[in-house]
Amino acid sequence: MTDIVCSRCQTLSRLWRHGLRWCEACEIYLVNDAGTGRWVSFADREQRQRAAENERAIAKAVDLVDEHLPEVQRLVPEGWAARRHQTDGARCTVAIDAPADVNATSYLSPPVGRFGWYVRVHNRTTGMDFPLYTDGGARAASFDTIEAAVAAAVEALRVESAKEAWRR
Repeated sequence: MTDIVCSRCQTLSRLWRHGLRWCEACEIYLVNDAGTGRWVSFADREQRQRAAENERAIAKAVDLVDEHLPEVQRLVPEGWAARRHQTDGARCTVAIDAPADVNATSYLSPPVGRFGWYVRVHNRTTGMDFPLYTDGGARAASFDTIEAAVAAAVEALRVESAKEAWRR
């Protein structure tokens, strides 16, 4: 049988409690983290699994954005720009920037799970950031195709542009 060493304190664990390995020094149950092969607490394993899932989701979002960015660049109106946008530790999105006279950007989030593309608008003048919603509901709109998401994002930026022009 292999020696089991607690990853937290590096103590050799020889004790069992309720059928599970026990670290006497840390006073925690030990379970094997399949990703690393290390013996960790239940909470640490759960946190590691969530972090690994988040990394997979970020990688998938990057792939989807990279795949669809050329298409989005073709779909936006002339004088507009589409670019990849990602902050540290966040999922990757497609940012659509209107011409310079509009101080707003739309962000298209790639599909995750069973939902499609989401569109969020950020108006830097007002500091407001909001998702597009479905008609008659309080649920964020999901677009099945990138074309539909781009059309909705462009329309939302045009609305923000009209609001800005009205404020002047």
